[in-house]
Amino acid sequence: MKIAIIRLSALGDIIQSAVILQFIKGLKKDIELHWFVDEKFKDILENHPLIDRLYALPLKDKKIYKTLKILFKARKNRYDFALDLQGLIKSALTSRILSPNNFGFDKFSLKESFASIFYHQKFAMSYNENVFVRYLSLSAFMLNAEFEPKDIYFKQAVFNIDKNITQSLFEELEWKEKNILLHVGSSENNKIYPKEKLIKLCSLITQDETLKIFLCWGNDFEKEMAKEIAKTHQNIEVLRKMSLKELIALTKMMDLIIGNDSGPTHLAFAMNKASITIFGATPSKRNSFETSINKTIDAGKKITNAKHINKKDFCITQINERDIFALVKELLYV
Repeated sequence: MKIAIIRLSALGDIIQSAVILQFIKGLKKDIELHWFVDEKFKDILENHPLIDRLYALPLKDKKIYKTLKILFKARKNRYDFALDLQGLIKSALTSRILSPNNFGFDKFSLKESFASIFYHQKFAMSYNENVFVRYLSLSAFMLNAEFEPKDIYFKQAVFNIDKNITQSLFEELEWKEKNILLHVGSSENNKIYPKEKLIKLCSLITQDETLKIFLCWGNDFEKEMAKEIAKTHQNIEVLRKMSLKELIALTKMMDLIIGNDSGPTHLAFAMNKASITIFGATPSKRNSFETSINKTIDAGKKITNAKHINKKDFCITQINERDIFALVKELLYV
């Protein structure tokens, strides 16, 4: 059996979607899985042991002819199913090109409801439902199998680690007894915890001299933000620009990962590492899965419709840094 999985972007969504791989392979071991992704994010999935073939599409450069050429060539694989985990018009069209027997959510379960007309098989589940439950339920529907949400608690680490990269990072960085990876940015400004509050949080954390904070960033704005935070204590270090493979290795090496609702904190969950994710105007119960080591904190705002997020809502600024610090102590010292 061959299945095409479509999850084109973005980083955090790809990381969360990759959780389904081990569950699908666990249900049917003779399945061959091919993943279609925007080439911008291919590194996170490259050489994944559960992906039999990875197709990187040049979507960023809007090379439509080249993308279509790749898709029509891939269609010759004669996929039994195509599974669209993204639920956008572009991903639904991609799944339709790859296989007439494609699966996706129905129009009431999607942000772009028009995408559902391209699916042969449609599954109904509230858009407000937890993303992991949505992805795994759709996969189970495709395979006519059963899935229990509690199974997520027993997942294996989603990505393999390059041992050479791990060794290189170990030699490159100055480590302490305990080490925290703090991601300062996110894809939207209203999802970023304020610099002033991060400085206060770091001040609380660095009272423990056996502990070090490494600051990770993704663009020039975040880099400058990290530099300002690092000035406040000698045990805070701004990292150089990290590749996605280095980020996987670095995540596994840390004692705790802290960050906003973004790819790097979702990666911590995927790798079964202790984490604290800070949520503002995005729904924490939908966008994360809490465990004994993966905690979330938000402003307490009830978000009733995940399809319509107010990007001008900066309620994340209302979160007290001492409440985050309480979670740090719970995860590091208990």
